[in-house]
Parts: sequence; structure tokens; C-alpha cells
Amino acid sequence: MKRILFFLTALCLCASIDAQEVLTVVYATSDDGVLNIRERPTTKSRVLTQLWMLNHGLGQGVYRGERQGNWSRVSVRDVTGWAYTKYLGYQTWYKGNGAPRLVAAKEPTVIYTENYVDSEAALPVFTRVSKGTILGDQFEEDEQYYMLTTAHDYLFIKKTDAVILK
Repeated sequence: MKRILFFLTALCLCASIDAQEVLTVVYATSDDGVLNIRERPTTKSRVLTQLWMLNHGLGQGVYRGERQGNWSRVSVRDVTGWAYTKYLGYQTWYKGNGAPRLVAAKEPTVIYTENYVDSEAALPVFTRVSKGTILGDQFEEDEQYYMLTTAHDYLFIKKTDAVILK
């Protein structure tokens, strides 16, 4: 119950920030670690794909800023559908504490993830977000990227695709 209330509070907080969407990564919290993503917000609807639990400290889906009853709209890879909110966990890098925030500057802004297959290859695309999406106020920088950190992995945003707002 605490997890549901925490998730709903975070979604409300995210929805109220200058009418901007906040990058919110989601993952399954069900007992078996798998959550069906359905075509419509009902258990009778067709299953489009599945969302898994945390992998290397990172969720594998993205909350798309929409709720209907007990259901949340999410994307997993390139598939968008509905997940039962009770079994969703989430990650966000936005604390709302007045620190400078990183915001998507292009339409769409590509978010990359780490590459475990070939260290010489380009970073794989994790998701795309709309221009104006708050990516976080908790991030690090290197020469080419802003980085959102998890317990183990990173998400990367090209410096040319984002802007820091004070």
C-alpha cells in the first residue's frame, strides 16, 4: 500500500511541474517480476508485451503521463500500452528541490543506455521523450553526455539534446 501511495504522489508531483512531463522509468513489482502491458486499460484486453523487474538497477519501461482508473500508460521498447498501477515501481531523477534541472531541448530527445554487447559500438536507444520533458535535477556530466545514474547503470543524454534550466 505504501508503494502505491508513493507512486501516486510522485505521479501527481510530476504532473504539477509547470505542466511539463518528467522522465519516469517504470518496472514490474509483481511477485513473479513480470507485468503484462495491455492494449487497453482492462484485464480483458490483449497483451501487447511484458514489463520486467529492475535490470542492473534500471527499469525497462517509461511512464507516459496518463492514467485511467487503476491503469497507467507506459512504453516498453517501442510498444505503448496499459499496465496495472498496483504492480508498477518507478524511478525518476527529478527531486524538485530547486536545483538546476536538465530538460529535453529537441523534439524528440533520445535517451541512451549502456552497451554491454560491443563497447566500440554506439550506445543503444533506451527511449525518446518530448521536447520540454524534465529529465532530472540529479545528473552528472562528462565530455559528450549528461548521465542519469541508477544503482548500477546509466542513462545518457547528448549534451546537444538537452539544456540545464536554473
